[in-house]
Amino acid sequence: AKADPLDQEALSRASSIYTPDRRIPMLPSCLSLDLCSLKAREDRAAISTLVTLSELGRIKAFEVVASLIRVDRQLTYQDADEMVEGDEMIRHLHLLAEAYHNRRLDNGALSIDLPEINIWLNAEGEPEMSRGDRQSPSHLIVSELMILTNELAARMLSERHLPAIFRSQAEPRERLFDRDQGTLFQNWMQRRFLNRFVLGTMPEPHAGLGVPAYVTSTSPIRKYSDLVVQRQVRAALGLETAYSDSDLKRILAELEQPMGLVGRIQYNRHRYWLLKYLEGRIGQKEEAYVLNKRREGFTVLIPGYMLECNLTGADNVSLKPEDLVQVTIQHVNARNDTINVYLG
Repeated sequence: AKADPLDQEALSRASSIYTPDRRIPMLPSCLSLDLCSLKAREDRAAISTLVTLSELGRIKAFEVVASLIRVDRQLTYQDADEMVEGDEMIRHLHLLAEAYHNRRLDNGALSIDLPEINIWLNAEGEPEMSRGDRQSPSHLIVSELMILTNELAARMLSERHLPAIFRSQAEPRERLFDRDQGTLFQNWMQRRFLNRFVLGTMPEPHAGLGVPAYVTSTSPIRKYSDLVVQRQVRAALGLETAYSDSDLKRILAELEQPMGLVGRIQYNRHRYWLLKYLEGRIGQKEEAYVLNKRREGFTVLIPGYMLECNLTGADNVSLKPEDLVQVTIQHVNARNDTINVYLG
């Protein structure tokens, strides 16, 4: 409940923390892994968004309702990908997700497609790695329907003149490619031209997603801001008292520091364990894209690990951005946060 000791602790944490070597939940495990989790063959209270889409991905009608749902079975992304052709419902969901994605692109959305680098520790405590495809059918279904749900929650709250934690983003300072046609190099470089997203209590356009207003409400177990938005949606349905604008501004002020801290912890731990993984691959050859020239050498991107590093031994070589070269991993020290590669 709002302002009780559990809620205050969740606010101070701001978010669950996920790193390769541990997980720190925002809420106690009895809630986050059990009572509030969507478990197969268990009834769970939820907020459902019922939406009718045209074949072109346009929103024809929608309704947000309090619901009781029961998950039939839990699927991994790989399970769902294998079912796309044979399961008619999942195939239709994929077609609708593609149509909605294309509608967002028509509205100016940026589609930055970069591989996902997953790092985890095996039973012996050693790091292992895999690359995930964010554009696989199952990933597309989940990401697009999540964006759709959040767009409609923002629309509902806006139409009812309720403040919320809205997320907005200005147009990028420069666009390097049209729609979703960018190369891996262009996708990586495009991130440098993005404006930071802004959190506020009034709706503003989110240019990066191509939507007129946006909230995030789909992860209330692991993000406090999503929990707040979901409470505000419940208030719009007459199920609880709404937050005032001043309530939300106070919450945003209290979330700023812990949210920044969570982001830095997750980034630093991911990088540490990725470098730890690469410590065992000294002398290995990799392809790399030249990003830019430095005073000494070049900065390159190793796409196999989506990792920027310094290239040495190329002083007398003529290289330009986007050149693809072969490099050898020369030195890695995870504790000192360093990695160097040389040409060849």
